[in-house]
Formats: sequence, C-alpha cells, structure tokens
Amino acid sequence: MTADGRGGGVGFVIRDHDARLVALGGRRIFDASVVCAELRAAWEGTSYARQVLGADRIILEGDSATVIDWVRGRDRAGEGRPLLLDIRRLLQACETYQATHAYREANCAADWVASYAAHHAGGFILRESDTVPESLLALLASDFAGRIHTRRV
Repeated sequence: MTADGRGGGVGFVIRDHDARLVALGGRRIFDASVVCAELRAAWEGTSYARQVLGADRIILEGDSATVIDWVRGRDRAGEGRPLLLDIRRLLQACETYQATHAYREANCAADWVASYAAHHAGGFILRESDTVPESLLALLASDFAGRIHTRRV
C-alpha cells in the first residue's frame, strides 16, 4: 500500500522447477488491507498458473504467514472469503501442490512486481520471452543462483 493508504499493488512471479522465469504479473489496487492485497496476489498467481499455463504442480510461496495459513486451512479467520475459496479450489484440482511461507527477504522479485504495479495504471503480464526490466532481472538472477538471503530482525 502507498503511504497514504489509498492504493497499492499486487504482484506474482511464476517460475519453473529450476527457478527460471515463466511469467509475472501485477495490477494496481485501491482501498484494500495488506492481508487482502496478499490474498489477491496469491489468487492472481494461482489463477494464472492453473487457468492460463495449465500448471498441474504448484508450490505457492508467499510472505504473508496469515494468507499461507488460510490457504493451508490452519487458521479459520479467513474462511468464507471468495478469493481464498477459489485459491483452494484451484490448488485442489492440481496433481500436487503445497503452500509455503517465505520471508520477505526471499520474496524480493514478487515485492518488486507489486511495487511496480502500484505506480503504474492497469494490470500487466510478462512472459519469459518479454522484456523484463534490468532491476528485476538482477533479483531473479540472484534467486536462480541460489543466493542466501539474510533476515535482519
């Protein structure tokens, strides 16, 4: 969310089993809480992976422990939310799936996409063959190389 709390962005990054970029996307959103924005990002990525790419094996990583717990069914506070129900439906239709929490430091690429989306009108999707901004390529390359991210508390 922006400092004035009136808008923000959601973003997702889809990679293959070797951590190479398959697709990424984002959109600007308005008047949503942080947890709702994180849920929206999880839905956008899961929906794109299943419905557009036809992915049948999905690892959903997110830096919101709350949303990941909702997806796993460990925290019932999110029950009844349409996006959550749809995420679960999409994942349960997969051959295999898991939802896992990743600290924000290890989720830099998706955060970059969300920040970019917050400052640009409309939504966007980039596929692996599209031109990806250099600053994002550096983050993706760092992840691909297996760089260890240090968490500062």
